[in-house]
Amino acid sequence: MSRLSVLGYAGLIPFITLPLLYHWQLWLSAADILQLYQLYSALILGFMAGVLWPVLHSNTAPAAKTDRLAIAAVSFPVLSFIALFTSGDYFLPAQACLFVLLRLSEYQLGINRQYSTGYRALRNHLTLGVSISHLLFYCWY
Repeated sequence: MSRLSVLGYAGLIPFITLPLLYHWQLWLSAADILQLYQLYSALILGFMAGVLWPVLHSNTAPAAKTDRLAIAAVSFPVLSFIALFTSGDYFLPAQACLFVLLRLSEYQLGINRQYSTGYRALRNHLTLGVSISHLLFYCWY
């Protein structure tokens, strides 16, 4: 397994441990744990949307495509931020949808073709894991 894969899967650790800690409340209150999860989720979505930026600076992307990529790259973190403060109880399913939509955007905008086969698989696994975590946490709390 490559270092990139190890780092990617390590990024899932908070998405697994925080929902478990939510029920055990060993060190923090349930509200604090939920807030940490939400903040981490928004941070990671912004980070994942950042993978669109190198494509923006490639010389091969036509201007129209570059504009769509720029809008997509900034839309996901902004929508996540808005959802964090406005959707209350529905942040977790909304965020799960944003992670899936980000991945689908990579396909729609042709970015996925620029990824290696291994990275495509990693992105699919991570998106699936993160989305399931959000939906399970939503059902639990």
